[in-house]
Amino acid sequence: MAVAQYHFRSRRHSGTPRNLRERVLTIDHDSRISPRAPFERVLAIERAIVSEIQPFGYNPDDAEQGTPSPNLLAMWYLVRQDLYLNDQATAFF
Repeated sequence: MAVAQYHFRSRRHSGTPRNLRERVLTIDHDSRISPRAPFERVLAIERAIVSEIQPFGYNPDDAEQGTPSPNLLAMWYLVRQDLYLNDQATAFF
């Protein structure tokens, strides 16, 4: 698990952005699992800061993942996360 925290400051007179939009796309994945649909959400920026928890790995409470076997290699996804400010069409990171 990772906690991502973003701090914003304006270089222009436009002020601090109102929100941060993230879009996560599956680039590649283990052949034993189906690709995931793109994930998108908007996070409100408060006091020039926004943070989120990014979980990684196996979730034993998710019935779709099944029971892990010690004889199997870990399944994996390779994803790309793009970040956008407000309603911008171009990612900044």
